Amino acid sequence: MSQSMGFNWGFKPSSDACTSNASSACKITKPRVKRRFGTEETVSAPVTSYIKPVRTIARRRTAVSGIQGQPLPLSRALELMDRNLLESTLLELVKLHPEIQSTFMALQPPSRTVDQYVAVLRAKLNHIFQNLPYSKLRGSLSNEENEGLNDYAFVRVKSSVMEFLNCLVDCLLESIPPQTQSALHSLKVLDAATELLSQVPHFSTASNNYYKNVCYEQVGEIWCTVIRQVTQDITFTTSTTGIVDWLQILQKHNENSHGRLQKPLQLLETFQEPLDPSQTQSTLSQDQHSSNVWSNLV
Repeated sequence: MSQSMGFNWGFKPSSDACTSNASSACKITKPRVKRRFGTEETVSAPVTSYIKPVRTIARRRTAVSGIQGQPLPLSRALELMDRNLLESTLLELVKLHPEIQSTFMALQPPSRTVDQYVAVLRAKLNHIFQNLPYSKLRGSLSNEENEGLNDYAFVRVKSSVMEFLNCLVDCLLESIPPQTQSALHSLKVLDAATELLSQVPHFSTASNNYYKNVCYEQVGEIWCTVIRQVTQDITFTTSTTGIVDWLQILQKHNENSHGRLQKPLQLLETFQEPLDPSQTQSTLSQDQHSSNVWSNLV
């Protein structure tokens, strides 16, 4: 290959050998190895280091455009946030400034609907089932009559179960007097929450069902409190159909919980006893008779 390309193929031949005998092969010489200094030898001339100065290249300044970026307004930033990001940002803000917590709670609505409570609780309940292993067994092992899920499944969903139970109790405590003035609204929230509580998966190990059983006890006490409040309403106590309907609902919840709501059920039955149809008819006749006597006296 020509040397004009800047590259020599093979080894460089010796000039003497090639001129003496052109037909013979070129002699290959070994590269000369530099001899190292011994221990007794010294360098006569000092070695000086030379640092090559670095040439700095001036950067050309680019022209700045007349339009520059700017952050979003607060209202637009809130619109672009999803629910999870907005909740986390708000919690961090309250932690950094605890003094605004009272102001924030004062801006909350006085009451919430049953559908709002159910939507939040159902989402947390679905999160439990999403984290359960062996999805094909989720529907058949959620009832206490069956064998139940194993310990591995409990470890997977323990945090989700605790979050659901805590949220359920918080929602119930906000929906009962004196937080709300409607005892009937409290009963509706209790009915929906108790139905969702019965759908929490059952586990084969008894200790893994401890939190659910404790929550049933708390829900039972809340039922008793609301029943005492609602029975003080004359319109509710005089309506036999109202008590009968809620008695049937509570009996169904007691069956689903395997007798864990027996205390509020017995309490509601005591208020139904004086409202027997024969006693109610006699009471109405006595009231009518007393009203006639009073009209005659007038």
